[in-house]
Amino acid sequence: MLLTTRGFVVLFALFAIAVHGHIKQHRTLVKSADVDVNCTKTNHETSDFPADLFTVEERRSGAILLHILCGLYCFIIIAFVCNDYFLPSVDCICQDLNLSKDVAGATFMAFATSAPELFVNVIGTFLTESDLGVGTVVGSAVFNTLGVAACSGLAAKTMIPLEVWPLSRDCGIYAFVVASLTLILWDGKVEWYEALVLLVLYLIYCFLLFCQQRLHKAAKSVLESTNSFSSQSSTVALAINSHMSTGTYRPYHHHGEVIGWEKRPSTIKPEELKSVEMSNCKDKDEEIEYEAVQVCLPPEGCWKKFWWFVSWPVAFSLYVTIPDCRTNRKVYPATFFMCIIWIGLSSYLVSWMMTIVGDTMGISDSVMGLTLVAIGGSMPEASTSIINARLGIASMTISNALGGNTLDILLSLGLPWFIKCLVPESLNGGPVIIESSGLFYNNAAQLACVGVLFLSAAANSFRMDKKLGLVCLVMYMLFIGFIVMVEVDVFHLREPQPC
Repeated sequence: MLLTTRGFVVLFALFAIAVHGHIKQHRTLVKSADVDVNCTKTNHETSDFPADLFTVEERRSGAILLHILCGLYCFIIIAFVCNDYFLPSVDCICQDLNLSKDVAGATFMAFATSAPELFVNVIGTFLTESDLGVGTVVGSAVFNTLGVAACSGLAAKTMIPLEVWPLSRDCGIYAFVVASLTLILWDGKVEWYEALVLLVLYLIYCFLLFCQQRLHKAAKSVLESTNSFSSQSSTVALAINSHMSTGTYRPYHHHGEVIGWEKRPSTIKPEELKSVEMSNCKDKDEEIEYEAVQVCLPPEGCWKKFWWFVSWPVAFSLYVTIPDCRTNRKVYPATFFMCIIWIGLSSYLVSWMMTIVGDTMGISDSVMGLTLVAIGGSMPEASTSIINARLGIASMTISNALGGNTLDILLSLGLPWFIKCLVPESLNGGPVIIESSGLFYNNAAQLACVGVLFLSAAANSFRMDKKLGLVCLVMYMLFIGFIVMVEVDVFHLREPQPC
């Protein structure tokens, strides 16, 4: 969680730098144009939220920092709820329903990690009728594609092999979904049948996961028939086998539960196995003892102590209001229900605070969704990727991130859009209007992100390490900067709107 928090602070600083030019441009246009100030449209619906305690002048004088801190704290709440309560309750549901890992990942697990984006889009669709939810999904997709891979690579202690088939499968499916979304948003309006297409594609996606073993065998036979793939596979296998011995890999959940047993190349040399095992046992015992007392006593270290004081109100509030299914498995339905309430309330506060911040600083809802709200909503994926990388898991992390992107588009966008289209126009329903004309270029950037991820992994012999993580981090910064510039119309790609 410490690494996640530090990374979030860095990304927030990058967000401030990215939007600084937009604020400057906005003020210059208002100052130089001999028109009414109301002519500049920022697409904010602050009237849909409760009245703010501060006026616009007070917020611009410094009170806006309180709104930013409140939004950041809501991100912390969402991360705590998802990692400590929501995911364990989903694990219990999947076990009781006897779902396979792939089906569970495409349904309940993907919903657990994508819940913030879903709630933000529900608020943006039904309450504010803005592009905040769409921008959040698009921004989260870019972060999940390159940002999560960057977190995994930079957090990896050693080289971690990537499985070619899951990466190829997930990249291909996600690219198809992004292309479908681009066609749907082409005219800037979403009809009910277009939203239904997204939901049908999600059902097809789940069906493909049921049949993935057959698809895997068919794809493997086709790929192995080409010399290029065979030579590449041989090179990867030789590179891996020359540095790693075979061992039994036992993945753990982030709270220490055993997920399963499977054969996986070991990253530990045989002569170092004994010393490493003793070291791990000692660390594990110390960690268990630390977790038993950290609720009452702050840890050692200035930064850890500061983080303990900051996060203690969140941890205590969740402990009091949410039953812990990790200690009492029978209460997981109540855990799941309370997590939904907490995530919904936190997402509402995030949307409220970010709308006020955007209205005060002259930043559009789409830019806020693409940057700060998207990164905050992706905190569960980021923290999980760091934990899994420390455990030597990379393919699962990237697959879950790309699968979460697929669900964000098909379900987090498709379901609220479909429901709104079915509501009569007299009740504020009807087709969904997308006012962000830059989303077409943003979708093209998403396709480019998928290509960059796959090609970078292939160039690195399908191995996850710090080098690949650094490449993904740099590319993420470039892509998110390009998307923000397109959204604020730096390249003058859209026609000026009349006042």
